[in-house]
Amino acid sequence: MSQDSSPLRTAVATFGFGRIEYFGRMLASLGQCKEVVDGTVDVIHYLDGGEGGEQDTLKSLIESSGVPFKSIVVRPENFGVGRQLIGARREILDELGYDRMVMVEDDIELNPTYMTTLLRLSDWAEQHHDVGTVQVWNVEAGTEQSLKPHLQEIELTNRHFVSYCLTKRVWNTIKPMLYEYEQRYLLKRPYNKRPHYRIRAFMKRMLRREIASPEGKLLNPPIEAVSNPFPTVSWRTSPTSQDAITSLAMHQAGLHRITTRVPHAFYFGEVGVHCTPEVYDEMGFNGQGHWQWSMDDVPDTFTPRYKDQNGEWLSSIYR
Repeated sequence: MSQDSSPLRTAVATFGFGRIEYFGRMLASLGQCKEVVDGTVDVIHYLDGGEGGEQDTLKSLIESSGVPFKSIVVRPENFGVGRQLIGARREILDELGYDRMVMVEDDIELNPTYMTTLLRLSDWAEQHHDVGTVQVWNVEAGTEQSLKPHLQEIELTNRHFVSYCLTKRVWNTIKPMLYEYEQRYLLKRPYNKRPHYRIRAFMKRMLRREIASPEGKLLNPPIEAVSNPFPTVSWRTSPTSQDAITSLAMHQAGLHRITTRVPHAFYFGEVGVHCTPEVYDEMGFNGQGHWQWSMDDVPDTFTPRYKDQNGEWLSSIYR
């Protein structure tokens, strides 16, 4: 198998709700990825409904952009972020039978190296049965000169998902928790009115369960390098999003989230469901380093990194 091709049938799911300028910026960058242009991956756009969705405008933008796509899914009502993203994974991996999918939200700009690097990392990760999602977006400060020697390095992460790759193998492992969360807390109510206290109680119950031990060949990072994404669950402040439950489900399944140390995309979502300019700064997104690489810079292999330059163990909570 060459590094630029894979037998895995891959779909790319994008998500839109209003924010026309955001979606247009993401879409233009997606169209620079060669796997999208040559049809190596199938692009499926998900447009949520309801007031403010601007589905017709987004649909016209997609159709006139020249960026290849397979289909546009127009939701008949407002699903909200939780039902929208869980539903897309259900439809692509359970119903359409893809082997893996790439999730791309509307507030991230991809470099042309993004898809190639992500799929290579996914191919590499599939040999390790204790790896869950993989991503090539990270918050790592630095210039082109300082970051370039570290392009092949990967590390464990519990950061925001924003954009990542998920295989059917992993989805089949974590989906029972996601489907229970969806059934209990998302159906028949707006996403912004989900019952936070009840969800946090659900999270506490899940964390009491024994962590599973995957079988087969493992990445098997040192125990000191593995961080619980939710060392505590605060009744007032712990996140209750579907992303948080996805991270929790992987942790309880003994699956590690990994990312390249060096980013191949830029997160620009200062305003959204879970973000404000103040939160954007607080989370360090304004410190994202160089991310515009050439295809000659795409790594052929990956090397885990568990300690920082001072020899201290890296750690990461969900944030």
